[in-house]
Amino acid sequence: MHDSFWALISLVQQLLILLHFVLVITFAVRVIMQRLPVGASLAWLLVLALLPYVGVVLYLLFGERFLGVKHQHRRARLRQLQDIPGLRHRQNLDYPWQDYHPAAHALATLEFQTAGIPPLGGNEVNFLQSAQSMILAMCVDIRAAEKTCHMEFYIWHPGGIADQVADALLDAANRGVRCRVMLDAVGSARFFKSPLFKRLQHPNIEVIKACPIGLVPAALGRYDLRSHRKTLIVDDRVAYIGSFNLIDPTQFKQSAAVGEWIDLMARIEGPLAPALNAVYCWYWNIESGQNLPLLENPVSVRQDKTVAQIAPSGPDNLNDSILQSLLQGIYSATTSVDIITPYFVPGEALEQALIIAAKRGVSVTVIVPERVDSFLVRHASRSYFDSLMNAGVNIFQFRQGLLHSKCTVIDRKLAFFGTVNLDLRSLWLNFEMTLIMYDAATAERLAHIVDDYRQQAIPLDPATWHQRHPVSRFFENITHLFSPLI
Repeated sequence: MHDSFWALISLVQQLLILLHFVLVITFAVRVIMQRLPVGASLAWLLVLALLPYVGVVLYLLFGERFLGVKHQHRRARLRQLQDIPGLRHRQNLDYPWQDYHPAAHALATLEFQTAGIPPLGGNEVNFLQSAQSMILAMCVDIRAAEKTCHMEFYIWHPGGIADQVADALLDAANRGVRCRVMLDAVGSARFFKSPLFKRLQHPNIEVIKACPIGLVPAALGRYDLRSHRKTLIVDDRVAYIGSFNLIDPTQFKQSAAVGEWIDLMARIEGPLAPALNAVYCWYWNIESGQNLPLLENPVSVRQDKTVAQIAPSGPDNLNDSILQSLLQGIYSATTSVDIITPYFVPGEALEQALIIAAKRGVSVTVIVPERVDSFLVRHASRSYFDSLMNAGVNIFQFRQGLLHSKCTVIDRKLAFFGTVNLDLRSLWLNFEMTLIMYDAATAERLAHIVDDYRQQAIPLDPATWHQRHPVSRFFENITHLFSPLI
């Protein structure tokens, strides 16, 4: 009897080992056939091999950009009903491109071919640099709304000055304005459990979750696809885009010991506002199952003031459009590339683009916070510093708080601004929104803001950096192996 028991245990062990090998081989083939970036493919193969069964579960949950059956069905239905996002037939790439950065026309064409949204002129763009000024400006515009107020944010953290936005929404709703609020299910989880959410229960206010989490990933999509956008559009007249979540920096994540979050938003008046609203309504319709019209009125075509192009990106765009556009911009640089990003895990393509730019004689500067709220990202980020500084890239660490602004300025004449971090999560997994600005005067104003950040940051000395403890270097290189999955 005793021998039979141990024989059974031995048989079970052998079957489990065999099953493990079958699963590893099956999912390894799946990874290879997906043609993921090489780094991501190798990382997943390592996870599958080293973590029996757990690796398979992790791949099922996080391995592919699967948006879920419901999301795909709604997208297919909307594509049958409406052009995306209702701007393709208003194609207008005939600008006097000789007056812009040499890469502007090619970049605008690349982005148009991907997203179908042309560059639009006639915009007034103003940058807001403090949480107080952002909240005040948004509340003023919301209180002046006449028809609609559309908001999409990754985080709404109840408490402090951010609650003023709820007051403004209720004021607008009481006047008959239709207010729609779309918040990420994970980023704003605390909001949905707060009294503030209950306060916003109003006939004229709809609040929905973007990228909701469900128990069955096959039906609802993988768990870590997040809506990272931060936009506000009022009456198709004025729009906001940038890095600012609805938070009070004096209260948000103080236990993380990274200081107050420092953000940047752009307030926009002009044709970009209805274009942004069209994109908003497209994703609102997907998440809600409704059928809001994307464009109430034709977008005006102008060639004066700020010429810019909105570039939505996310896991529903398998062409990695924003990564391609960033690479196009960096490779076209002749004098300078200035980057602000809180989370810097660029991956091989962007790393090589920055190295090549520096070796070509371009002044390349990357400004990151000294401390971030992600342990793994912090160390994975540092694993790139050696190769970049060896090529001549200047790396600055910002010590006055968590610099959360995100922008890339090329030659001080062309700029990318919005919600995209230079990490693989933003570039590959998150729903993001970028404003590509072709107007040299606007790009120069953004460059001056970057200059201010640089003056508050400390440059890393390559010689000193190379002398850090070998244990730190080893741990950074370990996290580098998994950086495609972070």
